[in-house]
Amino acid sequence: MTILRVNMSQKTISTETFPKDQIIGGRAMVDYLLSEYGSPTAHPLSEGSVLIVAPGLFAGTSAPMSGRLSIGGKSPLTGGIKEANAGGTAAHKLGRLGIRAIMVEGKSEDWQILKVTAQGATLEPAGDIKGQTNYAACDKLRERYGDKVGILSIGPAGEMKLANSTVGVTDPDGRPSRHAARGGLGAVMGAKGLKAIVIDDTGGVPRKPHDQEAFKAAVKAATEAIKNGPVTEALHTLGTAMWVDADNERGSLPTNNHRLGSSEKYQNINATKFVELIKARGGSLGHGCLPGCVVRCSTVFHDTSGRFLTAALEYETIGMLGSNLGIDDLDAIARMDRKCDELGIDTMELGNTIGILNDVGLFAFGDAKKAQSYLEEIEKGTPMGRILGSGVVVTAKAFGIDRVPAVKGLGLPAHAARSSKGWAVTYATSPQGADHTAGGVAVEHLSSEGQGDRSRTSQIQMAAFDSTGICLFTFLRAATNVIVPMINALYGVNWTEEEYLELGKEMLRQERAFNMKAGIGPGADRIPDWMRKEPLPPTNSVFDVPQEDIDAVLNF
Repeated sequence: MTILRVNMSQKTISTETFPKDQIIGGRAMVDYLLSEYGSPTAHPLSEGSVLIVAPGLFAGTSAPMSGRLSIGGKSPLTGGIKEANAGGTAAHKLGRLGIRAIMVEGKSEDWQILKVTAQGATLEPAGDIKGQTNYAACDKLRERYGDKVGILSIGPAGEMKLANSTVGVTDPDGRPSRHAARGGLGAVMGAKGLKAIVIDDTGGVPRKPHDQEAFKAAVKAATEAIKNGPVTEALHTLGTAMWVDADNERGSLPTNNHRLGSSEKYQNINATKFVELIKARGGSLGHGCLPGCVVRCSTVFHDTSGRFLTAALEYETIGMLGSNLGIDDLDAIARMDRKCDELGIDTMELGNTIGILNDVGLFAFGDAKKAQSYLEEIEKGTPMGRILGSGVVVTAKAFGIDRVPAVKGLGLPAHAARSSKGWAVTYATSPQGADHTAGGVAVEHLSSEGQGDRSRTSQIQMAAFDSTGICLFTFLRAATNVIVPMINALYGVNWTEEEYLELGKEMLRQERAFNMKAGIGPGADRIPDWMRKEPLPPTNSVFDVPQEDIDAVLNF
């Protein structure tokens, strides 16, 4: 297995053999390479910054739902280490080509495409895809390189190096609908002068396990565990919109700029309404966003004319561009989701950003047309658009807003911190910032007791799990007895479950050390003060986990 090192300044590519005894992938690879080669003090958009693309431990194998791709670097939003992952086809293609990671350094003055094949990798001029939206660019790239390639691309937001920009990844249908969204890594890729990475795995081969029979048995056990999971069937039939109902019921559905935890109009945007519209218009449920998907929770949403509008309209987008903005029109939310995919904008950060404009009279809750007009400002690159495209913290500074829903520069997710207190501890303490995938806590939502311990356990499990490339919605995060046999059979090792979890601990240590060198210390592990004071209806809860419990979370 190899690492591709791409120097954009010199337009050179070298291949390095990765040590066999280093069993790391995905987020763990991001942490390792940034710790070894990245500069914590470099500006995220500078020549000295590093961008990492890393498939997980099981990429290129038959392990179920193992095609998540990690993209990492120093975040323009947080100023610290950031990994974001996405589905799509790219991770498995890299695995079949024997590539453990792509490390991009330097900065090109002219826009480039990185083409990766079984014969090697080359840099080619981006030509007519410069300035194109993600969908248009991917159409042109498939015309140029073939229908079966996997594509990573940035949209106009990434080209403008806006801090809230994403890296799009094509799904099995060739649509750039999967995004490594959080943390502004699209801007880092744009700062390199890299418009797209095209992966052609023609001639690639599935990876051969060290113990074929043991791996086959372990894969079967994992597949059965996923099929029998507690929410697999619900996710398959309802999509992630099912969490609109769940969060609304427990008072953790962000509504009207985090001023409410439930919406009186939630039934207009919940799973029942969502499924009704999909079935009526010829969209689809049970869509797979990556090869080997068992859950198939992705969806395809059509407009009122029955034409494709967007894919993978998920809970976080419905929550942050819907209820958090007081918008109860799924069509309007879907149009904004599509525009965000086109431009390469994180929907969660944008929902926080537009939401705070209500505080200064620039947005009225429920005004979908105004929200969409702000996306048009971003597309045009107007001064207002550039401010909004830079995230919620920059927007708050520009307009003198003191009630800012963010931790370490990253906007809050759609599981309200005051009524999901264990999750909020993760928002506060994760080196990644307020990232809902860094370690969810789905029990004792309103209790302030024991949340530090729950968050610690969850973050360790999730870090290790993020190294595998397996999808979160398998709900195997805590199933170490299922994951470890696959690692052992594939790599020919004899890890214990404790050794696997030690990987997660070491990842968090590396991330925390990187942030410390970047100037982000434990003092940044804070939920905004207003959340400790302002009750959140309908539970009227505040965030009251003791700070000493929070400070102890990552002390291991």
